[in-house]
Amino acid sequence: MTPNLVEQAEEFFEETWDVLARVLPLDKDQVEPSIEHNKDSGLVVAEVELPLAYNGPAVEDNEPLPEFSDLFRVVIRYVMCFDRSNTYLTVSRSKYELRVHTSPGIRFEFERDNASAPTAHIHYSGNGGLLSPIIMRNFSHTKDARKKGDIQRLHLPVGGRRFRPSLEDFLYFVIKECGFRGRSGWENFLLERREKWLDLQLKAAVRDNPEIAAEELKRLGFEVCVPKGVDLIKKRVRGW
Repeated sequence: MTPNLVEQAEEFFEETWDVLARVLPLDKDQVEPSIEHNKDSGLVVAEVELPLAYNGPAVEDNEPLPEFSDLFRVVIRYVMCFDRSNTYLTVSRSKYELRVHTSPGIRFEFERDNASAPTAHIHYSGNGGLLSPIIMRNFSHTKDARKKGDIQRLHLPVGGRRFRPSLEDFLYFVIKECGFRGRSGWENFLLERREKWLDLQLKAAVRDNPEIAAEELKRLGFEVCVPKGVDLIKKRVRGW
């Protein structure tokens, strides 16, 4: 692993850490993110676990920290490496988890190279209700007995490689939907950052299929010229 990869990974996770500290009430002195460099695999693994505060309004900057829950926490984890060109940092796997005690309650996961399940998916560890008998029946012939009737074994697809939920989506969900406390101004901050995320993913989606992008721009009245020697090849990776 080259120092450049480590530097890029640390810079990326430092920005992630700043987002978390801006959105959630926390004491940076009491929480220690971990970053591990695995030279053999060429991966950098970064993770942080944060307590959550429940039931109350947004925490003002000059207000003391609230009492944190002993039960609920969030876990943010990234596995990073170089892209195929060995130039740019890319996320190989990620996990945004709402943990209940020691059990994963809801997990937003991304596994770039997963070929047997959706690359972007959600795991829900809860009661399957009417779904449980269906799952039991559909997986009746599987060799993996754990899948039989177990809803948390399902991979719920969410947007694929390009338009998967972002960290901002997850944090918005934790605060807005689940009712945990955020810092004052958290909502506008996350919405602004989400726009930047969507723009970045849009650029990547255009590179996946520039011909379609050119066609749509022409339909909107733009003049689009294909540079000489450039083939408009569809590069989107097939699969979930």
